[in-house]
Order: sequence, then structure tokens, then C-alpha cells
Amino acid sequence: MRHLTITDIGSFLGLEGERLIIKQNGAIVSEIALSRLRTISILKLGVSLSSDLIHSCALRGIRIFFLDWRGRTAAAVIGQNQHAVVQLRKSQFSLIENSERCFPIVKQIILSKIRNQRAVVLYFGKYLSKETPKKLIINDYLSSVEPLIRYIRNDLPFSDKWKSVLFGLEGKTATLYWDVLSKLELLGVDFLSREGRNAYSITNKALNYGYSILLSYVWAAVDNAGLEVYAGLFHTDRPGKPSLVLDLMEEYRAWVVDRAIIKIRDKLSSKLVFDFSIKKTISDEIHKTMSTKYSYNKKKIKLENILQRQVYRLAGCIVQSKNYKGYSFKW
Repeated sequence: MRHLTITDIGSFLGLEGERLIIKQNGAIVSEIALSRLRTISILKLGVSLSSDLIHSCALRGIRIFFLDWRGRTAAAVIGQNQHAVVQLRKSQFSLIENSERCFPIVKQIILSKIRNQRAVVLYFGKYLSKETPKKLIINDYLSSVEPLIRYIRNDLPFSDKWKSVLFGLEGKTATLYWDVLSKLELLGVDFLSREGRNAYSITNKALNYGYSILLSYVWAAVDNAGLEVYAGLFHTDRPGKPSLVLDLMEEYRAWVVDRAIIKIRDKLSSKLVFDFSIKKTISDEIHKTMSTKYSYNKKKIKLENILQRQVYRLAGCIVQSKNYKGYSFKW
């Protein structure tokens, strides 16, 4: 239990000693040691918290996130326990203004995003490759996306329009990715295209909900590193928009969230309403993935810790002008 998600209306979160208690209708339904928590995400209105709990969480560096009906972070309660972040954030702002330094970092993030989308297709494709029509669909996807990966990695030059060029390539690969998932029916027969805000279909609502859970993981890692969450490298700045968090989420979206939704597609297809049981299944699946150990620098460590190390790596790149290398999953 590193990340707690609250989805029940009327829940009360309080403090007893060093334990968080969860009550429903006045009865204690769960107790969790604060030492085991890193974040608390509130996904419903009508949830109350005691001031003692908020104070204890702030002192311990436990972040509390409040999400709106779209699954986006509306507020974050974060304690004032950071140190020595001023110089890092000055360096971060300086980097953002220096396009030639920013370009290779953003290129690595987008490159990792595309590679991880490919990894998801290959991961599920190994079960489908025996079916000739689907094997051809996968091969068509690979023949289209792999030249783009090589171009971005080896040949894409820096220019004054580097952002628009990278976004164009990212958009092209995203179209290929969602198209192949649709053709392979990996997201269910009813999935036709990707919908962001105000999604209508159950599958797109599930994807958006999963991304909101991933966001809390990335937000906590960025805040731990002392970086400014609202100053992004390529997502546009807007009041209340955690642009750097959205930047760094790109590497993990496909493997952590899309893969989770594909795994539960049969359950989604049987539902007419995006209810509590679906939300719990999604959050459990994502928390499980973040607790799974993957290879990192010749060691096996939890994905949550890999994420944190990647953010620390970015902080080192910002301060010391080192090269950033994104994280790619092995399927």
C-alpha cells in the first residue's frame, strides 16, 4: 500500500496515532500505517478528511490529490518539506528558454513514448501472431512506425520549429498506434478512436481514469526531485496545468495504462456504466504494474522506483547539462 485511492462517497479519512483510518457510515473499514503511504487520491465528492491527518501527511511528505469528475487533478495538498530546490528550479527555467538544450531531452521523451507504444502492440501481438490477418495488421504497423523511430533517433535535426516537427511525428505515430489497437480489437470491438476530454465510450473513460492515477505517481516523483511541476518542456503553460508532469507521463502511458485497459477489456465490454467496480479494477491493475520489478541499469527494481530515478536523472541533466535517456519497456 504505497498509493491509496478513495472512490466511495461519504468516506471519512482520519488519524489515530500513526495510522490513517477510513470510515464509512461511522464504522472503520480500513486502517493503514502512514509509513506505508506516499500519496492519497480522492476521486469522489463527499469525502471528508480531518485536519490532523492533513497535517501529519504534510509533515511526512505524503501528497493528497483531489480529482475532478474528468479524472484531472483539481487540487494537491503538499507539505513544505522541500529543501535546496531554488537553484534547481532556476536551472529548469533556464533550460526551458534554451531550445538547443531542451530539444534532445524532449526528443528522448517522445522517442520512449513511441517505443513503449510499439512494445504494447508487440506484447499482445505475440498472442495474435498465429492469426494471419492480425499478423499482417501488426506487420503493417511495424513497417510504418519503425522508420519513424529510426528517423527521430538518428536523423531528426534541430531547427527553430523543432517543437512543431516533433509534435507532428508524435501525432502521426499516435494515429498509427490507436488505429492498430482498434483493428486488432485489443480495446474491444466498440473502440473506434481515442477520445480525450468528455469521452463518451466506456473504454475511453477507462483510459482517462487510468491516466489520472498515473498522473499522481509522476506528480509525486517530480515533487520529490524538487522540480517545478507547472513548468513543462513541451506541454504548453496554462494556469493550473502541471505541464512537466504531463511531459514525463508520456513515457509511461502506453505500458502502465493502455496495457491495463487492454487486459480488462472483456469486463469493460460487459458494462453500460463506468461504475465503482471498474474504477477499482483499473486502480488495482495500475498499482500492481507500478509495484512490478523491471530491468534498470542491470538490476530489477519496482517501476515506481524506476520512475523516481528517471526524474532524478532529468534533474541531473537540467543542472549538469548531461544527456537524458528515456525508459523503454522490454516486451
